[in-house]
Amino acid sequence: MRLTDAHAASAVCTPSRYALLTGRYCWRTPLQRRVLFNYEPPLIEQGRVTLASLLREHGYRTACFGKWHLGLWFTAAAGAPLSLTRPLPWDGGPLPDRSLSERIDFAQPVGGGPTTLGFDEAFYTAGCSTDQEPYCFIDGDRCLGMERAAYRRPHGSWRSGMAAPDWNNETVDIEFTERAVAFIDRQSRSARRQPGRQRQPFFLYLPLSAPHSPHLPPELVRGASAAGPRGDQVALVDWCVGQVAAARARGGVADDTLLIVTSDNGPLIGSTPRPGDPEGTARMDGDHRSAGGLRGYKAMIYDGGHREPFIARWPRAIPAGRESDALVCLSDLLATCAAIVGAELPDGAGEDSINVLAALTAAPGAAPARTDMIHHSGAGVFALRRNVGDAGWKLVVECPGKGPGDGPVPGSSGQLYDLSRDLAETTNLWHHHPNVVRALTAHLVAQCSAAGSVASAG
Repeated sequence: MRLTDAHAASAVCTPSRYALLTGRYCWRTPLQRRVLFNYEPPLIEQGRVTLASLLREHGYRTACFGKWHLGLWFTAAAGAPLSLTRPLPWDGGPLPDRSLSERIDFAQPVGGGPTTLGFDEAFYTAGCSTDQEPYCFIDGDRCLGMERAAYRRPHGSWRSGMAAPDWNNETVDIEFTERAVAFIDRQSRSARRQPGRQRQPFFLYLPLSAPHSPHLPPELVRGASAAGPRGDQVALVDWCVGQVAAARARGGVADDTLLIVTSDNGPLIGSTPRPGDPEGTARMDGDHRSAGGLRGYKAMIYDGGHREPFIARWPRAIPAGRESDALVCLSDLLATCAAIVGAELPDGAGEDSINVLAALTAAPGAAPARTDMIHHSGAGVFALRRNVGDAGWKLVVECPGKGPGDGPVPGSSGQLYDLSRDLAETTNLWHHHPNVVRALTAHLVAQCSAAGSVASAG
């Protein structure tokens, strides 16, 4: 099943990952804009229901291999005057603060990470694997290879930071994938060694770094695409998915396993712009447009910033070769997985998650589970998408600007698009439909002011 109207809950990575794992919009937390950069504290509260904790409670073996980027508790070196609890977001800019970095004690365990939030095992990086320090793998709660760490800029990265001496940006996703494959194989072997016993189900979360910068494709995919190094990084993602799919088949669990391939935000602006390109074009080598005909790219409030590929395969439940235009947010995975295992979410959990299992399985006569969704840009701009009759409206509030760094301007006008006729968001109808603007604004404000929210819009 290919879902063609699936969206991340944000146009940047940290908040969209928070929503995927918790079923909540990230603007309900103290992180109202931007992402985490280096040594910020955990964003997911201890005790919060996550995809992993829900499934582990129902007998699943759970594992995370990949980019975490949701904060951890690090420890300051003895005697170092260092505050790791200042309010989010940290405003030191995209480059690390070297004086802070060199005062972290990497020999101490980290806290608040995947193994405290429902994952039985985890092998991961703290932030963007190839562009944010510390440049090291973390196994459970231990930073690996940091005894001889030095402050440097790994090959290809555009940010410096504390790095393990053997850190290699090219092979990060290969390492994550090999561990994911070993996990699947291990689960399969365990079941075969105990004939007559029911196979323990498993949940694998594999958040790859590719095709994030730097664009250093490993040798196995170098030149595999006609779209340059970034295209080769997409080929690397294809290879990683293929390895997981092969392990699933080899273990005899392919028919009974739901496999989802998606992303966390829109593509980068592009490395090869052409004269006359429309504003917001994300173009790669070979004239490939990463966002297709959509307006915008990563961090922007337009669809190019948050509409995602979403492919699901589950032979026993999902009819093959189908396509669905059902509106889906990645935050919906929590409620959907709860439905799969027959669980009820407790009060206060996954309040922005909707069960979309009927859309995935193409259930006959199923009504749309979602009719609206709130979008959020990297700079904190809010938008509401709502299907009303034949119209698919998208309201962007307090944002007359267009750039990825443009934040909300209180009291300013906004933008309104009829996506059913203008998916590329080219014609702003804000001043043409004042009644629609008022109704959608009221709905957005009510949603953002609901219990548990930190932010308000409008």
